[in-house]
Amino acid sequence: MAKLTFLWHLHQPQYRTADGVVHAPWVLLHAAGEYLTLAHALGSSGLGGQVLNLTPVFLDQLAAYRDGRARDPLLEALAIPARELTPEAKRELLRWGFLLHPNQLRRFPRLTELAAAAVGGTGEDIARRFTLQDLNDLQVLLVLAYAAPNLPWEPELADLAAQGSGFGESARRRAAAWLAACPGRLLDAYRRLAATDGIEIATSPWAHPIIPLLIDTRIVAESWAPHPAPAAPVFTAPDDAAAQIRAGLETARSFGFETSGCWPPEGSVSEAAVALYGAHGVRWLATDEGILAASLGRNLSGETGVGHELFRAWRLPGAGPALFFRHRGLSDFVGFQAAHFPDEADAAREFAGHLRRTAAHLGSDAGIVIALDGENPWTSYPQGGARFLATLAQEIGRSSQLRPATLAQRLQEETPATLPRLHPGSWIGGTFGTWIGHDEKNRAWETLARVRALGASRGGRAWLAAEGSDWLWWFGDDNPTLLAPLYDGLFRAHLRDACAAAGIVPPMELAAPIRAASTRLTVPLSRTWPPPMLDGRTSSFFEWSVATWVEAPAAARRLARAALRADGDTLWLRVEARAGTGPPVPLVVTMVTPGSRTGWRLPEELPGRCAVDRVLEAALPLPQGDVMLGLECGGERLPAEGLWRLELVEVDEQ
Repeated sequence: MAKLTFLWHLHQPQYRTADGVVHAPWVLLHAAGEYLTLAHALGSSGLGGQVLNLTPVFLDQLAAYRDGRARDPLLEALAIPARELTPEAKRELLRWGFLLHPNQLRRFPRLTELAAAAVGGTGEDIARRFTLQDLNDLQVLLVLAYAAPNLPWEPELADLAAQGSGFGESARRRAAAWLAACPGRLLDAYRRLAATDGIEIATSPWAHPIIPLLIDTRIVAESWAPHPAPAAPVFTAPDDAAAQIRAGLETARSFGFETSGCWPPEGSVSEAAVALYGAHGVRWLATDEGILAASLGRNLSGETGVGHELFRAWRLPGAGPALFFRHRGLSDFVGFQAAHFPDEADAAREFAGHLRRTAAHLGSDAGIVIALDGENPWTSYPQGGARFLATLAQEIGRSSQLRPATLAQRLQEETPATLPRLHPGSWIGGTFGTWIGHDEKNRAWETLARVRALGASRGGRAWLAAEGSDWLWWFGDDNPTLLAPLYDGLFRAHLRDACAAAGIVPPMELAAPIRAASTRLTVPLSRTWPPPMLDGRTSSFFEWSVATWVEAPAAARRLARAALRADGDTLWLRVEARAGTGPPVPLVVTMVTPGSRTGWRLPEELPGRCAVDRVLEAALPLPQGDVMLGLECGGERLPAEGLWRLELVEVDEQ
């Protein structure tokens, strides 16, 4: 009878900045949906062998909602009557109200109808398409879209789901109150599960960083060997890695969870990282079978079956945490394949059959580890995952070939074998390529290094949040998302918060996006045209007649337009503000070249090269080669997203 363990990894990055504002409502919405689904399934099934890996940054955000320390604009928009929604609140509701999976939409025809009405609209045009009743229905249906799989055991909302549309004010109040209570209820559920036999709580370093890369990014070369590694900047901060592990374990204890093991973020390991976990008292780690295969130098699964090495505990020479490796094929069945079954119960029975057939070839000392994200899969399941989990528990409960066991229980029963070496890498391809190597990801690491050199690592939890893996996941082109600009901004916001907490001035480069999205801007270059007079006024019509002019978006309240022209060594800049708003200062200018990233706060940081009166005029040093430029004043940017990629065009007659 083989042992069977499920490890569910539950994580959300830090969407809340130091001012308490929540910039993406995913913790709240998923607390009402997939997280609640899994917690109820584990609590009601009685199935053992369950490990809940609760990341500390996720727990802290749940507590912030519970304690009223999270100012979530979406929750605020749901908590007030539709007739009282401000334009900003309407935008927030419409911004998040339709970022839904097709399964969530199809359960409510009225929600599908509202989503169709929003197609093709932008800005205030979208808001004008909806009546007060439309908005009130959306306030309720957004909650129901996430709650739907949980309605069988959530009677407070069942009648609203049956009604489907035409909701009144009392329905909105009930839905909003139910949603607001979910984070606190989820924390209570986790505490009950922690006290249940057969359920173990594990955790991760605080902000879910890639610990091997924090220790030393030069591990990238070994991870790719024998293949050539991509170019990667040097970042070496073992003290940060230790602080992340220490803060993670302390946070778990503060919530009442005594943990013995960790799922390393993204299954990322190296020998140095394993030693660091061990130094902090971590007794077990789990990662992907690909890491074990690379460590042993041979495949463990394929047409010939799965190697028995996968089903035992391992340990590096000497003391240190035990190492468990997940069965990738079985884990991916739950994470990706089962959702394609029309009936979740059939998927569960199919999966249970795979488990029994695998166990039939194993001894009683062997253990199967199924490890995956505990939130992502369920939205794709036809019924939201609850039916799959309930049927699976029944199938395993009646099996004579499977014995549920947590990893802590396995560690008590087994003597780990010695693993001579550990391949450094993650669960994705056995490398760290998802978080380093791409130009954008590398720029993020370079930014971390420069800001750390200023002393920002003294910035407490904000600094730890900036080191989280999620921002690096979304940089580059391998994980595209419509919200990439938001996540780029959050990464830089955490760095600014860290600087503030450390008592240092945030560098100007943090005003410009990391993302490489750029807009080509043709800039006239003349070596013969007289240069502008830097006086902050229009001294002559001709001084800017050779320039390129760029209008600010119509929605901009501060910036009006900008002009740019160049000579051989200088980029001349003029920025005008909207009438009645005063000169556009302070103006943050960010200039990026292939080898550097420079910023100025004007006028004070370029004395003698900048003047302000009715307008701002400046003479910026112009480096050779490719140049990207961005401007920001009062939270408004030119260009609105990304940077201009300057294309200098000679205009002098030959």
